[in-house]
Amino acid sequence: MSERRPSVFGDRYQPDVTGDRPPPPGRQALLLAALCVGLLLMGVQLWLLTIALDLYLGGAGGRIWLLALISGVVFVGGLLALWLLSRQPRRVD
Repeated sequence: MSERRPSVFGDRYQPDVTGDRPPPPGRQALLLAALCVGLLLMGVQLWLLTIALDLYLGGAGGRIWLLALISGVVFVGGLLALWLLSRQPRRVD
């Protein structure tokens, strides 16, 4: 049953229809897939950080710029995924 809340138009009540609608088909699977990919990308970034730190402490600090660039690309990819997931699907009426 929908929760009733007061309207800005006085004592009339309007139902809260946003809570009653189920998510679009496939939305939960899409979010779960995005979560798995995000966790995988975080693991890759941690691995890149470990390699970069090992190279830096080993005296090969000039070679870590490529790893920093790859990590930046992974970060931008994560931001792009967040942007794509925050978009609302078009309603077909």
